[in-house]
Amino acid sequence: MRVITPQQKYLNEVFGLSDPALTGTRAAMDKGEVEFMSVSGAEARILQFLIRGFGIRTIVEFGTLYGYSALAMASVLPADGKLISLEKDPRNQAPVEKTLSSSPAGKKVELKLGDVLESMRAIETQGPFDMVFIDADKAGYVKYLNWAEKNVRKGGLIVGDNTFLWGGLWGESTDGAVNPNTVAVMREFNARLADPLKYNSILVPTVEGLTVAQKLQ
Repeated sequence: MRVITPQQKYLNEVFGLSDPALTGTRAAMDKGEVEFMSVSGAEARILQFLIRGFGIRTIVEFGTLYGYSALAMASVLPADGKLISLEKDPRNQAPVEKTLSSSPAGKKVELKLGDVLESMRAIETQGPFDMVFIDADKAGYVKYLNWAEKNVRKGGLIVGDNTFLWGGLWGESTDGAVNPNTVAVMREFNARLADPLKYNSILVPTVEGLTVAQKLQ
């Protein structure tokens, strides 16, 4: 369960999302005990800000869960925009389809369910893409970054969630799933995106960390 601090509560109240479809999806995630795995309403608002501010039209998302972030991003894409979301867990198919069918914006989302490596290879011919959003298994972040660097256009965005690794980067994590190998992966992910010769980037200090990088080359 996600622990909500007064600061987070205020952010969600003022800068969260009031979309009824998204409210229903968050309730479903809470019932399924996976709500803590999704971006918050305020973080989804940041993603929308980036999409609008950088003129994003095409997005690839790693990690769909129940489709909350996918629908939030799709809702601010232009009419001809498209978001391809890659999800490996078949148990999430029904919740995702319910989320996407709850809003007209869901028609802009294409769900790729199954082996993520196969999906990555299958969609390469549709690129280059304007943005990649990574919010999947943390041990795979460098693998996803390698793909993003090849398939995001110059001037496009690479965004990664949970990039503080719940405090694991500085040894304060309370999450038992954070192991030394995953810490090494996330350190490399952030370090590579921090390269000023390749990216215009920042690590937004949200509760869980949100790394945002604009590709310069």
